[in-house]
Amino acid sequence: MKVKQDLLASSEFDVYSLVPPSPYDTAWLSMVPNPQQSGQPLFQGCLDWVLQHQNRGGFWGENTAHHTIECLTSTLACIVALTTWNVGHDAIQKGLAFIHGNTEKLLEEQNGSFPEWFAIVFPAMIELAETKGLHVYFSNGLVEQVFLERQEILQTRRRLSACGPQQYYPELMLKHLEDGLIQSPSAIAYAFMKTGNKEFLVKLNSIVQTCGYGVPAVYPLDEDLVKILLINQIETLGLAEHFTEEVTSLLAQVYRSYISCEEPKSMAKNPMPLQLYKHSLAFRLLRLHGYRVSPRNFCRFLEDEDIVAYIEEHQELFLRAMYNVYRATDVTFTGENQLEDARAFSRRILEKETMKDCMNLVRPISMTNLQGQIKHELSIPWLARLDHLEHRRCIERKETLGPWTGNSLSYRLLSCQSNAMLVQLAIENYTLRQSIFRNELKELERWSKEMGLADMGFARQKTTYCHFAVASTASNSSLSDVRLAVVKSAILVTVADDFFDTEGSMDELEALANAVNRWEPKGLTGHGKTIFNALKDFVDEISGKFFNKNGYDIKAYLQDLWCQTFASWLKEAEWSRNGHAPSTVEYLQVATSSIASHTILLPAAFLLNPPPEIDILKKRQPLTNSLMLLTRLLNEIKSYQKEQEEGKPNLVLLYMKENPNLGVEESIAIVQKTLDEKKKEFLELALSSNEMPEACKQLHLHCLKAFQMFFNSTNAFDSPTELLADINKAIFDPLRVEDVQGSFMPLNSLQNTLGLKKDKSLASHGKSHYSSSKPCNGFFKSTCAIKVQGNSRKDLVTKPYSRILSLEMRNPSIYTTFSKPKAYIH
Repeated sequence: MKVKQDLLASSEFDVYSLVPPSPYDTAWLSMVPNPQQSGQPLFQGCLDWVLQHQNRGGFWGENTAHHTIECLTSTLACIVALTTWNVGHDAIQKGLAFIHGNTEKLLEEQNGSFPEWFAIVFPAMIELAETKGLHVYFSNGLVEQVFLERQEILQTRRRLSACGPQQYYPELMLKHLEDGLIQSPSAIAYAFMKTGNKEFLVKLNSIVQTCGYGVPAVYPLDEDLVKILLINQIETLGLAEHFTEEVTSLLAQVYRSYISCEEPKSMAKNPMPLQLYKHSLAFRLLRLHGYRVSPRNFCRFLEDEDIVAYIEEHQELFLRAMYNVYRATDVTFTGENQLEDARAFSRRILEKETMKDCMNLVRPISMTNLQGQIKHELSIPWLARLDHLEHRRCIERKETLGPWTGNSLSYRLLSCQSNAMLVQLAIENYTLRQSIFRNELKELERWSKEMGLADMGFARQKTTYCHFAVASTASNSSLSDVRLAVVKSAILVTVADDFFDTEGSMDELEALANAVNRWEPKGLTGHGKTIFNALKDFVDEISGKFFNKNGYDIKAYLQDLWCQTFASWLKEAEWSRNGHAPSTVEYLQVATSSIASHTILLPAAFLLNPPPEIDILKKRQPLTNSLMLLTRLLNEIKSYQKEQEEGKPNLVLLYMKENPNLGVEESIAIVQKTLDEKKKEFLELALSSNEMPEACKQLHLHCLKAFQMFFNSTNAFDSPTELLADINKAIFDPLRVEDVQGSFMPLNSLQNTLGLKKDKSLASHGKSHYSSSKPCNGFFKSTCAIKVQGNSRKDLVTKPYSRILSLEMRNPSIYTTFSKPKAYIH
């Protein structure tokens, strides 16, 4: 896969080109009368936009395979706008037909629980439509329920104000507008019609000048949030390797903004959910990309008891913010108590939400989707999740998460068309990776068989397991040689470790360890000779590739690395067969080497671009030492029972021997506590140190994630069945994805879509927003070519992915969709 993309200069970056129009807000602007021309709209272009953008089904809104309740409010607003100016009679009738034909079904799907914005806006729009002579109200228990919820909301808020029940909400909205707190074009349009205040008119003109006549749901946009959401979506879809320059440039801008945030004297409650979401997501992305950033921007809320109480009282409002706060704490470093407190608090909020599902409480569809994400996040630690499978999960799930703040702003990352573009690219990328992985697996099986490692009888056959773990963590297409090297090391380690544990006599083990030390197979026979020959073949291959590319020899270093590992296996075999119980200190000195995570990792690191300097690796860097300890501790916790039965030393058992008052659970808890603290040290070294190239640090992180996956809740490495479903998903099973239209988007259709160019002279979004002659004002100037060679798509599971795909991306309109921030009442 070849990707070439140039990010536009920051001065040209136009976030509004990424955001789709809001039919609801555009309709409200089209209702504003022209003060200078009686009976005419002030923004004729907005009215034209409404006329031009009714969908075939008679509704306004995203043309998805499944309608949402937002289609109801958007359609009501649009037919009211058309009725106001006595135009579009056919469109009005089609809109009415949609309302009457779909309202009951869409309300039923909310399971009796309606978002607050909808409970306010939907009844208000029905009432407004009735005043225009549109008969949209019909007797229905669910419709009446929405009206009752609106009444309860207004009565609750009335008690907070001296205003009467009918004045409170509009007056509150006007006050927020005057304070600059409302970013809804629809609300600003309503305020201008209500008051005639020229400041609101200035804002409306600014919106149209900036965005055209198809206006977004939020104005002004938080440019940093749009950039953050875009980066996050690219990464969660598994496309980051193809947007490296763009992501790097955007992150630099986000970083400058993040560190320049001045700490406010107090945090206002209204924008808080969005602030927490934005800062926690920015922190996570920046820290994962090596930036040194403080969590203070989003953790300071814990210092304010009133805010903590407010969040606990309005949990649903803060759910996605807390979800992101929790995810941000995945990258906690040693001593960051604020992050640990934030993790505990956010987890408590999220667990309460999952309890509602256990109690079978009625939840709307959007909340049900979020609950699934929360459960996934809480049940599987981040370090145990494999990136490749996480990408698949993101591609296949129905809804992309974005910040959701209940009654004010609801952000969905991508519009229907734009999401289809990125998802289609992600589908092709994932499918390409699977074809590469299948070819790699065939090569590994061939090598293992040719070296005699596949038919030794006593050894665990873990070629597929090892490859699955490596491919699902270091999944970039460009890392094929690195993956092959890591897996070959892992195969050698597994076979040799089993030989030292169960098969070889002490004489055979000593002979093999001595042969590796001499790097000479003289005197070896049987399995020992087979293992040595395979090892020599592997070392020759890696050192040869490195020499051809870099001009100097690393063979001696690799030989010494393996010599130390074989020596540690021999020492453990002596302990086991002599019944010797070493001290915990003595044991760890040997066991951190015998786990062989460094032996698996470091030879492959020389095939990275750029490779680490050999002098740096010879000094055994702290990151490598940390990895060796962590992988050993992970293994100890999940294998102590097996090793107790086999008479082998294990750290859990040795702790109990040195501390007779400890039981098994107490001993495990001590090891687990050490493991948790050492992970924080490891993350700081992997994400913020400069001791080795970034690619090498990432390979260390990939290795830890693979071990964490194997030893997360059980010893999955030794289970014959536990990982089979995930292996199939990662390597063999085709993606089960339909785009938002309900079918796969053809490549030529995608190509045409990506070739569109924005025409701002049309001052609108959507079909009339693009032409082939105007210069692009979008996010990317890019060329993307994806090429896959093979046979046919029907052979996807058993043969390499088969068609040649050539996809050119020119000026893709990669949107960030914002659900409508509804005016409080109209």
